[in-house]
Amino acid sequence: MKETRKKEIKRVIAINDMSCFGKCSLTVALPVISAFGVEAVPLPTAILSTHTGGFTGYTCLDMTDEMVKIIEHWKTIGFKCDGIYTGYFLNGRQADITAEFIDDFKSPDTKVIVDPVMGDNGRLYTGFDAGFVEDIKKLCKKAHVITPNITEAMLLTGGEYREVFSRDDISRCTDALGDTGAKKAVITGVRVNEREIGYVCCDFEKGGRFEIYYPYENMRLHGCGDVFASILCGELVKGETFEGSARAAADFTEECIIATGGDIENHWYGLKFERLLENGSFRHAD
Repeated sequence: MKETRKKEIKRVIAINDMSCFGKCSLTVALPVISAFGVEAVPLPTAILSTHTGGFTGYTCLDMTDEMVKIIEHWKTIGFKCDGIYTGYFLNGRQADITAEFIDDFKSPDTKVIVDPVMGDNGRLYTGFDAGFVEDIKKLCKKAHVITPNITEAMLLTGGEYREVFSRDDISRCTDALGDTGAKKAVITGVRVNEREIGYVCCDFEKGGRFEIYYPYENMRLHGCGDVFASILCGELVKGETFEGSARAAADFTEECIIATGGDIENHWYGLKFERLLENGSFRHAD
């Protein structure tokens, strides 16, 4: 039997790992997307006891086989999704499963946001290799928007990572990102000088690029990309434009960074986004 639901309710499938303690991945995506009045449905790629930045001895449950079972059950329900948002995968098989899931579950109006989580600080994460990068490239072809950090943008395009990039470097990278097949891209964590950090946003369908920068603070923060991509997803699914969504997500993430930066002892744990959600600090389309 097909599911019936009120017309105004929208739904996003969030495919990512679940870090039970520590604010990143699904632990961020579910409350942030829900704050838009959008139903957030998790499809976990892994379940970890904590996030991996700053904790040791954490546990990790591989959900690859369970993902297949969950998806097969969902096919019998026949539900619709307005957004699909992907993040961290343990392996290339999970990326392949997700690519097939997108083909099976998206409609012409479904927004597909791919955060190509592969590395940071110029390096692949432990356990990933060049083959995994190719798997992620295939997934990017199905995306309306991809949100790589600057390391991941270089991995996707074959560019050389550095902490501060010239404008020419960024232009070459954005041109190459257009070849991924994604319709739009936001590169996060971009520095073009020593004083600022921000986002380079590209619309490959319509042409054009805009940039958003904030003062650079030398802090180790986890979950910034998760907060940004989750707000971006909520904005897009609610009907906001790409530029409006990106600017709203960037502003909200910056507010979270400022709110978190004052806690010198615990800032590594994750962004303090809850109070800002409570206060309605994000803007979205009604």
